[in-house]
Amino acid sequence: MAPMPTAIRVAQTVGITASAFASGSILSLSYASVPSFLLAPSPILVRQWHSAYESGKIINPSISALSALSYAFLSYRLYGTLNHPKAEMYALSALLTVAIVPYTAIGMQPTNKKLKKKLEEMKGLDIGEKATEIGLAKGESAKELLDWWATLNFGRGIFPLVGAILGMWATLQ
Repeated sequence: MAPMPTAIRVAQTVGITASAFASGSILSLSYASVPSFLLAPSPILVRQWHSAYESGKIINPSISALSALSYAFLSYRLYGTLNHPKAEMYALSALLTVAIVPYTAIGMQPTNKKLKKKLEEMKGLDIGEKATEIGLAKGESAKELLDWWATLNFGRGIFPLVGAILGMWATLQ
């Protein structure tokens, strides 16, 4: 059996590692960070969310794009060979990994906008002040919005996770 070219091995390593990293980064916000944010008063929690959101919106799409490019390279290199099924799995891995972008734009943007509006509304409040959110429609308080955001974000983190699993499966076959 001929040795695998270095470019293929590097692309496999980068694709799998980057999509797993992106998934872990995204999922950790939902299951580790947001529960801690929810313990804070609303003016603080929207600031904490915004800080995490701003970091994540730069890092995660970039890492996902790197992963998707690696998977796309693998798919291109293997397409039309005896490894055609692997090429399809790598292509699917690429699509799943970058699916966080349209998922965020379509599925999460309304909630993101509401949370950003909450941030603006509470910007002038001191950390010790309590924001009154009495009389809001169900699901419209900062805490309820952030809880819903965490649920949506968890769904977003599944895409690169499945991409990493498929990429690993294709690599190990």
